Amino acid sequence: MAMQEQPMSDFARRLGARVAEANQEHAAKSIDTGNRRLPPGIRNGVAKLSTAYTKASEADEHDAKTPKGETFFRASATVMGRLTAAGLTTEFDGEDISGMITSQVIPLCDSPAKGKRKAKTFSENWDDFQNLFKLLGVFPPDGREGRPDYTIPQNATDAVKIGLGQAIQAYYFAAMKSLVDPQRPQGPVYIEFSTRGWKPPKLPGSNEEPQELTFETWHGLADMSKVPAPDPAAGMSAGPPPTNPPAAPPSSRTQAPAPTRSAPPVAPSPAPPTQVATAALEPPDPALVAELVALAMADPEGATQDGAAAAGQLEDMALANGWTEDQTGKAANWAAVGEMALTKPSAESPAAATSSANGQPTAGSRWRFAKRDQTGNKLKNAATGAEFPAQDVEVVSVDPVAKTCTVKTTHDGKEIVNIRTKAAVPVKFEWLETIPY
Repeated sequence: MAMQEQPMSDFARRLGARVAEANQEHAAKSIDTGNRRLPPGIRNGVAKLSTAYTKASEADEHDAKTPKGETFFRASATVMGRLTAAGLTTEFDGEDISGMITSQVIPLCDSPAKGKRKAKTFSENWDDFQNLFKLLGVFPPDGREGRPDYTIPQNATDAVKIGLGQAIQAYYFAAMKSLVDPQRPQGPVYIEFSTRGWKPPKLPGSNEEPQELTFETWHGLADMSKVPAPDPAAGMSAGPPPTNPPAAPPSSRTQAPAPTRSAPPVAPSPAPPTQVATAALEPPDPALVAELVALAMADPEGATQDGAAAAGQLEDMALANGWTEDQTGKAANWAAVGEMALTKPSAESPAAATSSANGQPTAGSRWRFAKRDQTGNKLKNAATGAEFPAQDVEVVSVDPVAKTCTVKTTHDGKEIVNIRTKAAVPVKFEWLETIPY
């Protein structure tokens, strides 16, 4: 018997206006391809250090290890592959791991206890922070081997200790910039890492299997002499340098002055709350960006370690692509930051809405516009009463005398017209909204 074709269900009739509303709400979202994480069990992994910065948390980030308002340090590296007896390979357990991100996050504060996790003091966290820099070839400012001497003088006052702390902060900020500087004389920094898996015990009374967690460990500088030179016949013109010398300590031009014993040290100028240094990276894989966006959007407050790490990677990519911290900070959501990671700021990019010298929009500049009636009130959904959301638009023509312009939507290139007359709608300058990314 031949299979009969099943009739299609008329869901649009049943759901009414909700179909159009839902379609408009989600149409511009990035494709969700699932979360692509480093698998457990990697040994002798090699990654190129790409970012190193400190940041004040805007939420209880990194599984509440960094309470809101406190500072954490984050370093990330782009995975190249793993070292085997045959050389560097990008494959592990049937999966290509090149281009994935490995990162280390260390709170620079007191970390509260949570569940079975014990509380950790700032001093204990600082030990982890200092040790990571030692692994990268940057040793503490302790007066040895030409490094500044920031030893606390005997009977030092709190003012002296505070000045020393600011000088030490400047030392490590300079080190962060040096390690990821694209013009670094010693070349890029390559680290060796490994991953291990751990599955938490099943909760009492639960039938669900716990999800396996992956922990990443950095073991210091990778021995790049073990990486064979690339075969030109394979289409590669150059590879990583044959060796990976220790990272140079910060230049004396960027170090804070060494303190004297008789007076408080001269503190450097207060540093901004966030110090970010990024290396020039290869263009990010759009699929990876989509995965990170999906993970960050699912956890927009960064309440989990995975969500916070994904958000950090997106911001790193956007900064490396030429955007500023102010622009990423004003982005509407993590999907917008993902667009920044893939699009350089220019006259062609949404964030580069240009204006003429007198502040008026110019043809080709990008804005947002919510449809309005003739009196300027935003149109509302008749079913819900909610205002229709603003859309990304591009200015087509400008009337500087009337202070109006015509616009077209960027997602389909169609000009916004009067539904009855089909004439272009004159949009007042004050109705345009700046794109928040």
